[in-house]
Amino acid sequence: MTKSLILFGISNFLSDLFDCALALGYSIDAIVMNQPEVRRPRTKGVEERISPLPSPPRLIDLDDFVPGPGQECFLGTTSIRRDRLVKLIEERYALPFARLVHPTAYISPLASLGKGVFVGANSVVAPGARVEDFALINRSASLGHDSVLGPYARLQPGGTVGGHVTIGRGATVGIGATVIEEKVIGPGAMVAAGAVVIEDVEEGCMVAGVPGKVKSGPMNG
Repeated sequence: MTKSLILFGISNFLSDLFDCALALGYSIDAIVMNQPEVRRPRTKGVEERISPLPSPPRLIDLDDFVPGPGQECFLGTTSIRRDRLVKLIEERYALPFARLVHPTAYISPLASLGKGVFVGANSVVAPGARVEDFALINRSASLGHDSVLGPYARLQPGGTVGGHVTIGRGATVGIGATVIEEKVIGPGAMVAAGAVVIEDVEEGCMVAGVPGKVKSGPMNG
């Protein structure tokens, strides 16, 4: 039986979501637009991206959406403010959040996954690791043993996180970046693509380079 999925919001992440959802046997019935699409010159628009799907989903404004029976939902946006959208969905609709784990990913039976989590193709979640609510692990990324990926945090494609690492709420480990073992990445911090983190990263800071160096201080400071 085909499962019905509703996506809330859009981002460059959509194609990976489509791939994973289809591999898991979902039908993507609608994309609920919580805000207008922002086009960038080197990216495809949402209309072009949905056109190859077997049954392209409807695009619906948030205020016009009415949930149907048996539907699950997932966040299509990776905005740092997506917790607000989660709160709205939970208050306005009685839709359960799906957990999307690509069939080619390896999740240790000793790991744990929260609600609304995404784990992309060929990724690894090692023993004792914890992926908290609405966190995202993209393609070919690895979360080490006994590490924590906090709520709304993102581990981008090819990122590698060693053992006993804590990545705070809403933090991002960029494409191909590495965090060595026993480090703490503070809430809202950003590890740039390709960086190698060998020291703790404070809340809201951005780190780049090999080895990683702080390039900007806390966003709230």
